[in-house]
Amino acid sequence: MSDSRNSPRLSVAWRAAIQVAVGRIVPAKIINFSASGIQLQTSVMLKEKQIYQMMMEVPSHKDASSRTQVVCKATCLYTILSGNEYRAGMKCSDFPPQHRELLESWGG
Repeated sequence: MSDSRNSPRLSVAWRAAIQVAVGRIVPAKIINFSASGIQLQTSVMLKEKQIYQMMMEVPSHKDASSRTQVVCKATCLYTILSGNEYRAGMKCSDFPPQHRELLESWGG
């Protein structure tokens, strides 16, 4: 089986949170990361083509206990039910410039 993605995926287990409505933030877990997007797992179904405000905790390569909260926008490309949770493919944008080096160290 071949992978048609433009960027290689890296399996990760990062904590995240998504604002699904004004005043409602739900936890999520990022399960893979690449330069072109992420896949995450969450308890709520995200709407395709909708843009969400998102935060993810990205660990340092030098010290895994050192984590940086990176805020960005994320557009839902797809969402599927997987067991009792949902998996969603997200295209991320609007990363703060000060986090560029950290994200690039992970291939983003």
